Amino acid sequence: MKFLFCFLFLTSFAFAECVSKNHIFLIHGIGGGKGTFGSLEKILNAQNECYQARSFEYDTGSERTPKEFALDFHKYLSSFPIAPQDKISLVMHSQGGLVGTLWLNHLLSEKKEIVKQVDAFITLSTPFWGANTAHVGKVLFYSLPEKVETNPVSPFGRNELNEMSFGSATIHEMSQSLESIFASIPNLRPLAVAGMRRKPGPKLGEDDLIVPTYSMRPNRIYLKDDVQLYNRIARSPAAFIQTNEVPFVMVPADHIRLTQAGVAYIPEKCEKDLECGHPSLKFILDQIKGAQVGKGSDYDLARFRFTMFVTNPDNLDYENKDLTIEVSGLDKKTKVPLMERFTPKLGNAKLKEGLAFTFRGSTKELGTTSLEITLKYKNRAIKTYTAPIEAGRATFLDVALK
Repeated sequence: MKFLFCFLFLTSFAFAECVSKNHIFLIHGIGGGKGTFGSLEKILNAQNECYQARSFEYDTGSERTPKEFALDFHKYLSSFPIAPQDKISLVMHSQGGLVGTLWLNHLLSEKKEIVKQVDAFITLSTPFWGANTAHVGKVLFYSLPEKVETNPVSPFGRNELNEMSFGSATIHEMSQSLESIFASIPNLRPLAVAGMRRKPGPKLGEDDLIVPTYSMRPNRIYLKDDVQLYNRIARSPAAFIQTNEVPFVMVPADHIRLTQAGVAYIPEKCEKDLECGHPSLKFILDQIKGAQVGKGSDYDLARFRFTMFVTNPDNLDYENKDLTIEVSGLDKKTKVPLMERFTPKLGNAKLKEGLAFTFRGSTKELGTTSLEITLKYKNRAIKTYTAPIEAGRATFLDVALK
């Protein structure tokens, strides 16, 4: 009998051992650190003995770029013994989502086998398509010559702010490749969680006080097209594509704790009670363990963003100032603020950047509507597009001049 008891005890202990572990990495945003997530690391580690949650901290506030942070993260992750049967999950706040996405792209471009182990991929208020506050931060902290890369009183780096500004090189790269990144990783389970301010609206803002909703939604409307610079006006017959590969939920939360709960900060009380009322926690836990994820909160959205990137792959002889756009098709239901129209957004960072025209607007139309966008060279129209726009989404037009 003693032998049988010992056998059963040892057998049950053996089965309790983890066949595979889930290595969960928390990645903070610009100006953040380990404290960004509050008690989340402790909560995750307490959920399952096979979970190993840890925080990755990087040198935010320096002159480095999100791409460089992504490479730093790869070195950090590689320092841990991750077995071939283990899973890797990421929970990322704000800029951390860009770092994580660029890391995925690095794995794919370098054909790293570990990419097959990436499982849950959760972004919390990530500015995939930019944030106004990043542009304001550039003006506030870096109205200095470009050679002055750091400001000792700024908690944010010049290149970090630039790469999260509308029309940056990083956003351009994301707009070209995001759905192929997600589609190329067989076991990847992405989820985008967007915080929403109290009493959102088209006038006050549809955001988490920092990042607009259309930027937190990785799914976007996109078209890539070639344009003959010296041709007469043409109308593009090409159709835009709309991507929907990433589940998207909205929750009542601020970017950081201000007027309500912070979208990423999990308070200590939730360690003892998972039903603590935090708006993001259940979504994070359900996605990590592979459970059904709820639909989130409902909001009536109106704001959208349109961005046209213009590149010059053939090195044509022209000046950016000679290129402009004209927007038509506006009416009582679809509006663009006058100060937003026709303004080129130029950025300078370590990454070579071209020209981007970008503006936000609002629409009361349900579903998809459209605007007429005409690209002009020296005030001469060279191509017109019927560009779909939709409340709560970003539209991108990627033009290569030939």
